[in-house]
Amino acid sequence: MYIQELTIQTRHLAEQKTFYSTVLELPLIAETATSFTVQAGTTRLSFQETQQEVLYHIAFTIPRNKFQQAKNWIGQRMPILPTKTGEDEIFFSGLNARSFYFGDAADNILEYMVHNGLDHETPGAFGPRDVLRLSEIGLPVEDVPAIAAQLEKQQGIVSYPVPGQIADVFAYLGDIFGQLVVVKAGRPWLPTETVSAVVSPAQIVISGQREEQFQLSPYPYTITVHA
Repeated sequence: MYIQELTIQTRHLAEQKTFYSTVLELPLIAETATSFTVQAGTTRLSFQETQQEVLYHIAFTIPRNKFQQAKNWIGQRMPILPTKTGEDEIFFSGLNARSFYFGDAADNILEYMVHNGLDHETPGAFGPRDVLRLSEIGLPVEDVPAIAAQLEKQQGIVSYPVPGQIADVFAYLGDIFGQLVVVKAGRPWLPTETVSAVVSPAQIVISGQREEQFQLSPYPYTITVHA
């Protein structure tokens, strides 16, 4: 499952445009008075201005040979968020993946992640061109199993890496290329213990089994599927 486009909201449009286009150096490909879009590898990431409080977690996949370089590159620009034990990265043994986290200009929780099972390596020093895609979007809900069941019924999106691995507070849905992170609203986003997941509008365009558009009712999450 590839996340082809993601549109989220922000109360800090100018600061976010500077952060994503200047600090992360992602190409700015469109902008209006109330929105902007950057290219994150194969994913278009758009921000729309809002006056409501919003908070997001998104992750980007980078080449498996660039993890330490990427951490150094980000660390020169902003603080790496520590885990509760003071570490600056997390290894997920079940996924055979490694991540580090940082915040954007609106305190959204961002993640750079390598999947060791992805046979994709790039030469040279790390740079913004090494962002392969936006690979995760967090979707806080009240009933995680119910939303996971809806996504499986709608598009055959199941838990990864083991089908049927759904908890009451967390479901990691998709495949090695892209994931919907369905969590219980109020659950802290990794690596923090204080930044709680809150429902915030998101429009997601993914690759899938069949063309359709649906909303994860009653939440402001619209999913468009391109077969």
